[in-house]
Amino acid sequence: MASPLARAVVGHSFFRFCLVGAVGFLVDAGLLMALIEAGALEPIPARVVSILVAVTWLLNRLLTFRSDDPRYLFEWSRYALINGIGALVNYGCYVACLLLIPGISPLLALAVGSAVALIVNYLGSRHFVFWQDSASRS
Repeated sequence: MASPLARAVVGHSFFRFCLVGAVGFLVDAGLLMALIEAGALEPIPARVVSILVAVTWLLNRLLTFRSDDPRYLFEWSRYALINGIGALVNYGCYVACLLLIPGISPLLALAVGSAVALIVNYLGSRHFVFWQDSASRS
């Protein structure tokens, strides 16, 4: 049986957000590296494609914040806005790493950008996108 602390951590929306984010990160990283390795795109334009594909609204709606808001389009548009801001932060960090750190791997630059954007996306999702639902949940 799990301890109360373990149940609290696993039950917290930030932990669930990180798990959903990990799925998004794997999609993002896999597509980014596939596009680069196949020679289809250079690292900077490849990231534009991969970041657009790795959208996790439905998983966050169902698993992270357990939203029951029937206004799907309204909720999705708020999610798109917040995650668009997070994507700009993520992409900006990614490009900055590639341009400022000679020889850095695109995958490491992706990890840095994703870690910084995680905070922006979580706080925005919790307090702006799913705020009605998350106010009563952790």
